[in-house]
Amino acid sequence: MKKIQLLMILALVFLLVGSLCAEITFSGDARVRPRLDQQFSNGDMTSGNIYYLYWARLWVDAKLTDGYYFRTKLSADGPADFIGTFGGGTYDGLGSWSGAKSAIGGTRGILRFSEMHFGRKTENWGYSMGILPFSGLANPEYDIHFFPLSKSDIPFTILNRNSSSGFRGYYKVGPGLLNASLTVDNNLGSSDGNDNTDDARDQYSLFLNYTMKLGNFKVQPTIIKTIASPDTGTVVAPLAAPMTAGANFGLPKIAGFALSAGGYFTMQGVEDAGKYSGPGIHAKVVGKLGPGSLVAWADWKSITMDGEDDACNTTLLWIMYKYTVYKSDVGSFALAPTFRRIMQVQGDAIDYARNKIELTMHFSFK
Repeated sequence: MKKIQLLMILALVFLLVGSLCAEITFSGDARVRPRLDQQFSNGDMTSGNIYYLYWARLWVDAKLTDGYYFRTKLSADGPADFIGTFGGGTYDGLGSWSGAKSAIGGTRGILRFSEMHFGRKTENWGYSMGILPFSGLANPEYDIHFFPLSKSDIPFTILNRNSSSGFRGYYKVGPGLLNASLTVDNNLGSSDGNDNTDDARDQYSLFLNYTMKLGNFKVQPTIIKTIASPDTGTVVAPLAAPMTAGANFGLPKIAGFALSAGGYFTMQGVEDAGKYSGPGIHAKVVGKLGPGSLVAWADWKSITMDGEDDACNTTLLWIMYKYTVYKSDVGSFALAPTFRRIMQVQGDAIDYARNKIELTMHFSFK
């Protein structure tokens, strides 16, 4: 009898613990991307190369009751989460993005926390903290704010891997959501322990946007302000403190295609960090086309450095067609041929172009 009672108690304990446990789910994806990479200067091709990029990513989600959650993404340290390329790469002793070179010439990437955040999400408000996702593909304002003169097509995605460390919160105000984020860009400040600061080099960025719907239109006014000390200090040069304001728009569908656009203006006023200003625009179309889906967009920005006569004009064109070969309840396999072209011109000083012609083989699971 005592054994039966003990078994019943143990069964109740296991049921209670099981009901209190978080709902944990795993998902991920893997990609292999053959690429033809061509670069041009003044209209002449200066380099051309074929290489094979690859990545693997794993998400772990834990959902507690009342909206509390934890989420992490494991991926490589490489640009845009890529582990490296087939048959090449070197190792810097610290876990470089291309990993260690094996005896047969293949690279082996090192996984790290590309995202790691927790908090609480409800319908009307929420907060999170940690390594937070910031999608440069969804909001190209990040590119013009942090990398205004970059020759890369999507520099925030490539260099920041669509994430930053900091804090985020949202609150329902009127017909829309007010979103605020604070990222810690550089945590370099130090003090001698007295009242005087030896090197006030901490740098932060504040993100504010308000998302609302007006009929069939989606409107999102947005502003980004980087906060940095103008003091030259004794260790590093002054950090830039740009401010970028603009708006993103979601437009009504036309013939089944979703249209979106954005307009931004950025300026940087710290003298010793290089003053500049200029506008940027973005236009994007997404929709079904034949058996697959089309994604195409164009970006343009024109940045004028203080004291220079010619603006640096950068144009990006991206066209991708995605065809799902197989799909089930637990995953999919897709092919996505893509054409990417970036052009940068500044008077007689710069005439640069680059083509990336790719075929992405994409496997995902959940």
